[in-house]
Amino acid sequence: MEQGKTEGKNYGSQTMLDTKEAAEFLHVSVRHLWTISETGLIPRIKMGRCVRYKMDDLVRYIDGLRSESINRNLMKKGAA
Repeated sequence: MEQGKTEGKNYGSQTMLDTKEAAEFLHVSVRHLWTISETGLIPRIKMGRCVRYKMDDLVRYIDGLRSESINRNLMKKGAA
């Protein structure tokens, strides 16, 4: 796989990534991804011994981080 490219597998209309691919997509370690998913912030799907992550869920997680960052910045500006 090329640097920066995450392929995943399509299941119906859903793109699913394995743990390594999902971690690469988020630019985090596999261990950190497990920690995030254990807290429920990113849902994971277990299929036997395999774990998959929906691309949509990963994007939603990133969007949530972005929203939190924007809200924090607005709060700081309002307090100044």
